[in-house]
Amino acid sequence: MQAFISLKRPHILFRRQNVIIAIVLALLVLIQFSHGQDNRIPLKNGQMIFASGMNMAWGDFAKDAVNLNVKTFKRALNDISSNGGNSMRWWVHVNGSASPTFTNGMVSGLSTEIENIKQVLDFAYERKVVICLVLWSFDMLQDQDQDQAAMRNIVTDTTYTHAYIDNALIPLVTALKGHSGLLCWEICNEPEGMTTQFGWTPTRVDMSDVQRFVNLLAGAIHRTAPNELVTNGSWSFRANSDIGDYFNYYKDERLITAGGDSLGVLDFYQVHYYDWGKTDLSPFHHPASYWKLDKPILIGEFQADGPLDKTPLEAYKYMYDNGYCGAWSWTWTGHDGNGDVNDAKPGMQYLRDHYPEDIVSTFFDGID
Repeated sequence: MQAFISLKRPHILFRRQNVIIAIVLALLVLIQFSHGQDNRIPLKNGQMIFASGMNMAWGDFAKDAVNLNVKTFKRALNDISSNGGNSMRWWVHVNGSASPTFTNGMVSGLSTEIENIKQVLDFAYERKVVICLVLWSFDMLQDQDQDQAAMRNIVTDTTYTHAYIDNALIPLVTALKGHSGLLCWEICNEPEGMTTQFGWTPTRVDMSDVQRFVNLLAGAIHRTAPNELVTNGSWSFRANSDIGDYFNYYKDERLITAGGDSLGVLDFYQVHYYDWGKTDLSPFHHPASYWKLDKPILIGEFQADGPLDKTPLEAYKYMYDNGYCGAWSWTWTGHDGNGDVNDAKPGMQYLRDHYPEDIVSTFFDGID
């Protein structure tokens, strides 16, 4: 019968073969998407981009959200946009010394954060840039004129964590959700720095405390704004990969086990790199697939003047060519010897010039 069909009705066999091939290809794509890693980030309009940009750290350390310097932020966004970038990473509470508001050691609300952050998101959108809002940093447990006991409690005591979530995080997310200038929320910058396993702060907590903290905050964001993206800024692949003796503390099941919130997972991983990590920990010497992760990977910090043996142009190009979903160099201000926007410009501009389909967003069409 099969021979008869193939000889007498070849067009039917051809169609059947095409259907089978199409189904197989679709299944392969589905399997790759489910178990491999995509390497782009969606904007609010669904367009997938490579997030190319810089850190804005910072205008006024730990006070930007309550003491906004409009000129500084407009200048930073102008610089990043005009030099080829499409995104910026910016810090909100940082160490808790100025934001949010506390009463008797417990978070009780916000002051001017919402209106100030909204201004920055508006500025960003006008300049065709999207922003990653970083909520906290390991600086929570540095000695920086904040109530360290209160900061520790937010991370280790769920009563205090939920007070922050209910009185500050949810109002913030509710007010800003859906804003076109908002790319994603980041729970904490390098939280490993305040842990007994990896850290360097005077007061430290366990990584299980960090996992629970990330889980509960991520869950609250996803529940309040289901379409918003959530990430976390890990200090190194040592804590964000399972290759060798590394351990990925931020896998879905490990976060959920730690905090119990099924929505408290990350939408993409964010990892940092500096030269102390040499080639072993370098995303600039290994493709994204090397880390065997199940989500897209964005490199959220690296020297703007070039990591290890790479020039800035080579660094950005390597990220783009080797499966990563974005690159944010450190930092626009250039305050600590790692380079500034002038150093990062060749890399950002190269990507925009050569791959505009992945860098330039149609989301902003119509903006002068």
